[in-house]
Amino acid sequence: MKLKNILVFLILLVSGTGVSIAQNYIAVAKNGNVYDEANAKYITVNQNNEDVNVIPGMVFASSQHTPGWYKVEYSPGLHAFIPEQIVATNFTSVSPGSYDIKNNPGQKLKVEGNDDNWTGTINGNSYKGIKFEDILIFVDNNNNQVFSLVDLGNGPIAVTYDNSVTNFF
Repeated sequence: MKLKNILVFLILLVSGTGVSIAQNYIAVAKNGNVYDEANAKYITVNQNNEDVNVIPGMVFASSQHTPGWYKVEYSPGLHAFIPEQIVATNFTSVSPGSYDIKNNPGQKLKVEGNDDNWTGTINGNSYKGIKFEDILIFVDNNNNQVFSLVDLGNGPIAVTYDNSVTNFF
């Protein structure tokens, strides 16, 4: 009986660990800054010593949520914190279509797919789509996020994460 209890405990521990390292995404609902720590003392700056800013519709992988803050990866390998009050809580499902890139006017992202099979195409390049709840992330061959599509309730927002546009680093 004791061995059975230990086995059940180990199974629960392993399955619980799998859940805790699962990838989560958050979407930004309001303009804001990115911070070095989970407090508003130090705004994250890029290599030009400019504040790193986020805009509504941006989506980030989140590895930690503490009261008032989300730890995010805002660019491959770069982590910082976003205040909870600028993070969206409700979404509307997105659908296939052609969407203007909010932070790079003149560019359009063509989105095709359904369920768990999505593709984003722009300038003749195709990117694999990953759906997380009602958020779509498009990644390159290195699995780095290059575009996202989310609807915060006022229509779909497509965003590019090209550093020449975002100036994240």
